[in-house]
Amino acid sequence: MQLKLLIWDWNGTILNDAGLCLALENELLRERNMPEITQKWYLAHFSFPIRTYYEKMGYTFETESFEAVSETFMKRYRARYADCPLREGVVDVLKAIGARGLKQTLLSLTQQDDLIEQATRLGVAPLFSEILGNVDILGHSKVERAKTYIMQNGIDPKDALFIGDTDHDVEVANAVGCRCALLEGGHQAKDVLLRCGVPVYDSAKALFGALFD
Repeated sequence: MQLKLLIWDWNGTILNDAGLCLALENELLRERNMPEITQKWYLAHFSFPIRTYYEKMGYTFETESFEAVSETFMKRYRARYADCPLREGVVDVLKAIGARGLKQTLLSLTQQDDLIEQATRLGVAPLFSEILGNVDILGHSKVERAKTYIMQNGIDPKDALFIGDTDHDVEVANAVGCRCALLEGGHQAKDVLLRCGVPVYDSAKALFGALFD
């Protein structure tokens, strides 16, 4: 596979934070006397846009806004994300890819300032040529951010590979015309990923082996 650019998702792909997100969502549900969700339910139903996913959990947003719930979630997430580990082997893979002279970009629905702070605090910011976050915390879509980045940098989408952990990452890749690979063990179950029609790997090391060995 001829590659010049790898575009990495953050949450679930590099940062192993699905467990934290599940715990925080159940905190919010308990506080509202709503039924908690299981890990199995989470991995089967997590999706974008985030508002639609929250509605699956039972939120109606009749007495409180989606924006208010999102802000509460993010306030608690910011206080605890640093306790989450990076995916096993991912730092070594990022370094090995960089050593081959390939450009790597971080693209996430995490708000821009938060994304920079998180990647810096966890020590991986220097491994990316650019860190591209979202304009807000509402988690709508990465498609427009990706399209703008590809266009402004004169990138041929055929030379790029998007790496993520959800079906939304496939949607983003398809929208900009680049290839996609998924890592299981993030925010969606393996059977959800396998329905996407792109390669699915159990680790960053397995992905690296498929690309370069």
